[in-house]
Amino acid sequence: MAGFWAVNATACAPPYVPPSRLGPARQETSWPVYLGTPRHDACLAESLNADPRPLWRTDVGRAVRGSPAIGETVLIVGVAERAVTLVDRATGQALWRTRVAGAVHGGPLLESDRIYVATEATPEAKLYALRLRDGQPIWSTKTESVVAPLALDADTLYAGTETGVVLRLETDAGKITWRRSLAGAIRAAPVPTPHGIAVATTTDTLYLLDRATGEVRSRLATPGAVLAGPALDGSRLYLGTTSGRLLAVELPALTVAWDLPAGDAVFGAAAVAHDTVYALARNGTLWIIPAGQPSAARSFGLEIAATAGPTPLASGVLVASVSGEVLLIDRGSGATAWRVQLDGPIEQPPLVRDRQLVVIGGRGEIQAYR
Repeated sequence: MAGFWAVNATACAPPYVPPSRLGPARQETSWPVYLGTPRHDACLAESLNADPRPLWRTDVGRAVRGSPAIGETVLIVGVAERAVTLVDRATGQALWRTRVAGAVHGGPLLESDRIYVATEATPEAKLYALRLRDGQPIWSTKTESVVAPLALDADTLYAGTETGVVLRLETDAGKITWRRSLAGAIRAAPVPTPHGIAVATTTDTLYLLDRATGEVRSRLATPGAVLAGPALDGSRLYLGTTSGRLLAVELPALTVAWDLPAGDAVFGAAAVAHDTVYALARNGTLWIIPAGQPSAARSFGLEIAATAGPTPLASGVLVASVSGEVLLIDRGSGATAWRVQLDGPIEQPPLVRDRQLVVIGGRGEIQAYR
């Protein structure tokens, strides 16, 4: 067992092929958690042109799984064809492509000059640190299959496996410092909080683990499974469940501050913008909930089917559908300000940076608008 969890030398990774093009040496802005920030509000200051036009389209493989990591000049995606690809944001050109031991499901993270990514293969799943410049593996660590996004907290990396094991690793060399077995699979990203690590499992349970040891500090039975990482705002978590509930959960005791019916299952992540919670149900109902006054919640039926969460912008709320639609919704009236139809399902929230809209299609295409 000790050997199974050991850190591999770089030589044990899949054969490294030098890239045809190099990426930047570093990015000043990190992407340390799922959707960029603990609140899932990385795009909040952004706005779109009144009528965004296609900027570029690129195909990076058979299927992209997980949300991309976005820097100032590049974006990074994981591909089902056992690869990680670095894409130039200005042109859509792939700069390099690195093979990894298994499909990437949870998406990559970005920290300065390196990328972190995990694979879902069994039994040869691995967690990697790759060099941003050229995709060269810095280290790799054997794990069990990981489909949930990773979480980075300073010099520590957290991962959750399909067998319910939570791992804490050192980012320097990938050494595992503790692992904690929980009941159920982990599909949602672990959430580092000031009070510990919040982890949801498919046994309808939310756990809070001690940072230093991994010991369970508290737990909460949730009304349904949580399949997307909760949004963190101070000492509260906001999450949706497969049974169609929207919850605000207080830390560290994991007590429920409020619990609202969403009308259908919630598969995507909630987002917190200022003092307002945004969530999108499977039946296309967009919820806008004042965090401190849930009785004033508003909802808009958008007549779409959705598995991705909403993206709050300065100019509205972006939503995407499983049939390939992307809509910009006016948060005051619920009216559609802009709409575009793409080919294929959209399973991750659209993202905006520097007025550039990036949409990941489930069939491997990436499209940018400005």
